[in-house]
Amino acid sequence: MSPWESFSIPSNSDVSSTEAVTRHANLSFKDGNVALLAEKRYFLVHQGLLSRHSPVLKTALEALENTSTLYSLEGRPVLEVQDSSEDMSYFLITLYDGIPELSPTVETFRVISALLRLTTKYQVDRLRNDLLRELTIVWPSSLASWDVREEAMLSLSGVYEPRKYSPHPIFIINLARLVNAPELLPSAFYDLSRNSISHTAAGYIASGTMECHNLSDEDLFNLLKGREDASRFLSTFLVNQLEGRKPSPNCIYMQVGNHPRRRICQIAFENVFCDILRATNSLVCHRSCDPLFAIMDAEMMYERGDGGFLRPCEYCRTEFRAEVKAARDEFWHSLPGWFGNIQVSVWG
Repeated sequence: MSPWESFSIPSNSDVSSTEAVTRHANLSFKDGNVALLAEKRYFLVHQGLLSRHSPVLKTALEALENTSTLYSLEGRPVLEVQDSSEDMSYFLITLYDGIPELSPTVETFRVISALLRLTTKYQVDRLRNDLLRELTIVWPSSLASWDVREEAMLSLSGVYEPRKYSPHPIFIINLARLVNAPELLPSAFYDLSRNSISHTAAGYIASGTMECHNLSDEDLFNLLKGREDASRFLSTFLVNQLEGRKPSPNCIYMQVGNHPRRRICQIAFENVFCDILRATNSLVCHRSCDPLFAIMDAEMMYERGDGGFLRPCEYCRTEFRAEVKAARDEFWHSLPGWFGNIQVSVWG
């Protein structure tokens, strides 16, 4: 839909009386010189402010001035927009007062989504860019920011609860498509790929409205393909870097002749391989479908001493740590390609 399809200039015959609509109590100014009509509610606002922020509204208001027969409300010409009055109230508050301090959470997403849709529709680029920056805190383009985000999704008891702290990724994917914000898509697709396929295909039911939200058929296909590529990457990493891994040439335990301790590092890595393989093929871990986490956990397991794992020597750990970092970087940079060849100008 072009911006112009969102406007109409009512004539006197469109509404028989002012009783058909009501004035917004908090967004109607005595010196406002235009009535912005959304559904059955109007806002008495300032034409100069709207024109300054939005080239789309500026053009529509200029056309309004050149119309001879006008419907008026309280003596002001009326511009009707095809938006909900609730969304328009969020939009106008932001134009007058600036973007409210809203972090992208489950509770605030309704407002953020409305603002992003309308700032995109009316080409209010500065506010749109500010909103996108807020969203990229939760759906980032860098791996370092993703790790910070994942840490923030842990409860005080250490339980990973992303749906409690951030909007469902189906919302983000659909919104990013609607407002042409591809930079949000790779991390949102990856987040969603960790959910069960059956739940994703069935759609997400919003708790407040009980409305079911689904991916498009094309994005569902992109999700399945990306999930398969991510799983293949993890399998390749496990085989190449852990299964039958040889100690570092500088391994301190390799300097002890034929002593049984010579195999400590090799056994340590084999234990990690078996534990990750068991987790990714079962429901052992609540993050068992998270390859990025699994690769990182391959290093953290022996650091934590999970299950009484043997600890490789410092030389073997340092070598493996570098390979883990390289693998996670490669994985992250692959996300746009895996989930539908998403075109992003900056990634990683």
